[in-house]
Amino acid sequence: MSIISRLKNLNLSQRNLVIAAWLVLSCNAAFFHALSALTPYDGWRAGVFFAATGALLIAYFATFLQLITWGSFARPVQSFLLLASALTAYFMMTYGVGIDAGQIQNMMETDVNEVFDLLSLRLLAYMLLIAGLPLLWLWSMPAATLSWKQTLRNKLIAVVLGLVSMLALAGWHYADYASTFREHRELRYLIVPHNYIAGLKRYYSKIVTAPDMPLQHYGEDATRVHSSAKKPTLFVFVLGETARAESFGLNGYGRNTTPELRKRSVINFPQVSSCGTATAVSVPCLFSGMTRADYDPQLASHREGLLDILQRAGYAVTWIDNNSGCKGACDRINNVPLLAAEKARWCHDGECQDDLLADTFANYISRATLSDRVVVLHQEGSHGPAYYRRYPDAFKRFTPTCDSNALQSCTQQQVINSYDNTIAYTDHVLGRIIDTLKGQDDRYQTVMVYAADHGESTGEHGLYLHGAPYLFAPSQQTHVPMLAWLSPSFQKHGPRANCLAEQAQKPQSHDTIFHSFLGLLDVKTAVYNATLDWSAACQR
Repeated sequence: MSIISRLKNLNLSQRNLVIAAWLVLSCNAAFFHALSALTPYDGWRAGVFFAATGALLIAYFATFLQLITWGSFARPVQSFLLLASALTAYFMMTYGVGIDAGQIQNMMETDVNEVFDLLSLRLLAYMLLIAGLPLLWLWSMPAATLSWKQTLRNKLIAVVLGLVSMLALAGWHYADYASTFREHRELRYLIVPHNYIAGLKRYYSKIVTAPDMPLQHYGEDATRVHSSAKKPTLFVFVLGETARAESFGLNGYGRNTTPELRKRSVINFPQVSSCGTATAVSVPCLFSGMTRADYDPQLASHREGLLDILQRAGYAVTWIDNNSGCKGACDRINNVPLLAAEKARWCHDGECQDDLLADTFANYISRATLSDRVVVLHQEGSHGPAYYRRYPDAFKRFTPTCDSNALQSCTQQQVINSYDNTIAYTDHVLGRIIDTLKGQDDRYQTVMVYAADHGESTGEHGLYLHGAPYLFAPSQQTHVPMLAWLSPSFQKHGPRANCLAEQAQKPQSHDTIFHSFLGLLDVKTAVYNATLDWSAACQR
């Protein structure tokens, strides 16, 4: 009997076994590659170990499929697993990422433009090869028809055989599995489809089904301490995107990616760690008043944050966004849209470069009434993988570049060149914002603070992009740039600049932003913690 005939006459239980074997063999190259570096075996012993591990995974997933595929729902469930597994395998093999609840959250909270940046012909080929072929078989050749009693009997036998096989195979190499997975927990983020199923379950239980809690007020006693300054304060926080500290010239990088900032007497913070490795975590975290160690995303989503407190203390607080939103941090403050008149100049295919953010801010502040203000500018920054779209052609300073969203089609140096161009462009945008603040010196005492939400991998350790579990994330994803610029008029009444420069050399983190901003802006509240304020020791 031919293979096609055999595949045509398989019943549901047998199909589940075939699909499990296909998923293990076609989607788990990243897992087996990582495991190969950790196994104590070589030669034929290594072959036996990997064969046993593959058989264990096949038994595990086949048993799982027996339990979740029933009747008319079987093929849709099998189809979803094939499609999701192909997609997961593509991103793991292409960008070297593991999949956990954090990556699932990133996927759920991304916008349409970011999705299009990830599409490529390579992705289409992966989907057609890994999912297309079995889907064609699945839907063109219905499973053999059995009575419900026969189906139940077959499933029961398959489950028992699967459990026995798992116990036998796991017991055979128990010592190896126990030590390897205990010491290298990141391996579980590489097993397809276990990783994204577990991630979806955790994301759903932690985020989607979070209790509908009422808004919890925070810092209700916030008041502005009387200042001797004659001019109101204009405080600008530029929230960077996907910028890593090691690529900033200010931090000793071999390339001069920050020439504009060098000219403007900024205070550089070279040792800053992020709260997370993705926007969905870092942005709400740094505004929440919680440290990374005690950050609770559910509480952050239902509690007032830094911007609410500053607004309560009397500041006019505004958010201007050139990214995928504020993740709840700006829900109760003024949001200003990007300047429509300049979109034709700076926007292409639905994505806008950050000069538009600088233009919008300059226009906004020139029209705003005179009062104490806090403005947050959320950059598009260096968001990948389409780095080449983040900067104008005039900033193609480091060549050759990777002019594609398919990073694997470029050399690592081309990827780094394109990424460094985005940093040089951010330097230009920050220079423009500082110049705008200088132009407001007759009206305001001004301050600008810049900090990135998380970093980025550009091929180091085989990793690309960001979002790795924090425990295993490389420094490229967690070590972020931060800097401050204070106008002379602000320095007369605010913290001493030379003292701030000394404090900036000490290790800092996103944990300090909440309290340092309260300190810089003279806001008094019981939730303020002076030990987390890098300006506290420098106040006049």
